[in-house]
Amino acid sequence: MDFKNPLPKNLAPWDRALRVVLGAGMLGWWTYNGYQGVLWPILGVALLVNAAMGRCGAYALFGLSTCPIKKPPSP
Repeated sequence: MDFKNPLPKNLAPWDRALRVVLGAGMLGWWTYNGYQGVLWPILGVALLVNAAMGRCGAYALFGLSTCPIKKPPSP
């Protein structure tokens, strides 16, 4: 495990931008509908947090990555 970067990024810049747009849209939809329900704000905030961190837990769970930077092999 790399202690300098324990959570490596696995989101490409386009993926992060898409998550910001979708997350903001979900929060906007929730606000527009009068703050009804709990699904939209939870998903919207989760997407915004993923975009800010550059890491998606579901991608990591399944070994996926859209990030163009590859991790160097460990010695």
